[in-house]
Amino acid sequence: MSIFLCVLDLFIVNIAIPSIRNSLQANSAEAQFIIVFYIIGYGAFLITGSKIGNKFGHKKTFIASMFSFMVFSLLCGISSSAIELNISRLFQGISAAFMVPQGVALISSVFEIEEERVKALGIYGAIAGIASVVGQVLGGIIPDLNFSFDAWRLVFFINIPLALLVIILAKKYLKEVEVKNKESIQMLPQIILIILLIILMYEIVAGGEEGWSGSNILLMLLSVIGFIVFIFHQKSKFKQGKEVLINIQPFFYPSFKIALLAAVTYYLVQDSYFFVNANFLEEQHHLSSTKTGLLFACQGVGYVIASLLSVRFLNKYQEKFIIFGLVIMVAGLIGHIYTIGSSTVNLQATIVVLFFYGIGCGIVLPSMFTNAMRKLPVSITSIATGVYLTIQQISVGFGVSLVGRIYFNFTNGYLMAVYAMIFLLLITISIFLISEFKLKRNSF
Repeated sequence: MSIFLCVLDLFIVNIAIPSIRNSLQANSAEAQFIIVFYIIGYGAFLITGSKIGNKFGHKKTFIASMFSFMVFSLLCGISSSAIELNISRLFQGISAAFMVPQGVALISSVFEIEEERVKALGIYGAIAGIASVVGQVLGGIIPDLNFSFDAWRLVFFINIPLALLVIILAKKYLKEVEVKNKESIQMLPQIILIILLIILMYEIVAGGEEGWSGSNILLMLLSVIGFIVFIFHQKSKFKQGKEVLINIQPFFYPSFKIALLAAVTYYLVQDSYFFVNANFLEEQHHLSSTKTGLLFACQGVGYVIASLLSVRFLNKYQEKFIIFGLVIMVAGLIGHIYTIGSSTVNLQATIVVLFFYGIGCGIVLPSMFTNAMRKLPVSITSIATGVYLTIQQISVGFGVSLVGRIYFNFTNGYLMAVYAMIFLLLITISIFLISEFKLKRNSF
């Protein structure tokens, strides 16, 4: 439920933005920040959230952050201005950043046998993708409902009963995992990391929304350089046996490093796919938000079926299974060119193509995360999750910005954006193929 609510609230708002903007009389910048602030709060505090869990206990942190997420969801729903909503969205994202790493740590502690842990993490990853599809559908349908109040407020209110139920069940059924190595809270490194991540993520997302400028690019480059210096400083301290903010241990595992590299190129595509296709279907083919949401539901059906079946195949085929899913996604994107990219939409053909793409996505998305975590010791899964999800959010933000710029700036923007996504998926395939080749060569 931590990952479900977190992802749901990112995607459900994407489609509901036009209704929210009209209701609150927000300008374009304020409307964009409804999404941007949530991503910044979530992405910037993930590593800190994982460290807090290791310090105070995963169950306590999970329940406290779930309660915080519920409170800020309520504040989002009763907001009377765009400024109020954006502030609440920032703290809602921060709450999610403390909530999500605890879920993975608790799962890894319960399922100590690797085969069982892979299945559990596979289900966890599948739920993340299901939430993205559910969010797209509900975000299209809810704002069109006829109520005496603004229907878009239900986008946030639905979190409240769900979160409350989770808190009650967590208190009753979850066992606290003993934290053997309690880590100190290093305030200065925490603050430096958060500032660097906020600057980087803000410039990435804002640059995509408002257009790239010289100062925008400069700040982004300076934050990247600062981040690299920070990582090398942490690595140096770790080698000296000193306590560090970012545990370097996950990077000792080749499977994690490869998964992290592949995640960068893959997540450049994941959310930009929804962004580009939703815009094109509504603006060029003039479909309503409800019809667009229902079309994405077809993609979601393929995703759910494949993600639930993928749990049993990942253990056996590992990276080969992920490559298979990526090939299906590439084929699905080629199909998008001849269906959605045509002058008129053939709904039957579009449904088939979306379903087919959903199958590929349902294989890849949960498997990528599971593959990254499967070889790691339980003691470092929390911090590894924070690192992985931080890289994921940076890639997602940059992907929407990059592919979005291609979509808006080229004459045949949709086709060029689809070609860019195909190219990025081919790079992801190449990373896994090179990894497979090196593994075989080292085994001789």
